[in-house]
Amino acid sequence: MTEPESYQSLEFTPDFFRDLLRGRFSASDVDRILRALSLLDSNERHPSLRVHQLHDDLEGQWSVSASHQIRITFRRLAEGRKEVVSVSRHYKK
Repeated sequence: MTEPESYQSLEFTPDFFRDLLRGRFSASDVDRILRALSLLDSNERHPSLRVHQLHDDLEGQWSVSASHQIRITFRRLAEGRKEVVSVSRHYKK
């Protein structure tokens, strides 16, 4: 597993940490999540992130793909900052 790093543009909600701890993610999943967060922080237009705006009950949030099965959601804040809201498996019911 990689070491957590400092992020320049990311803030995290308590829900994100709860999701991460309770999501039963493997060590390789956590590595993918950390890599996606690093890219989101430094280059949110990287094609592997597949950033897109969400709709309906998630209006105002954006989605980032950490893998084909893992999604991170965030909100845009002032001055280019982002609030990371959650991490989950795609299409979780």
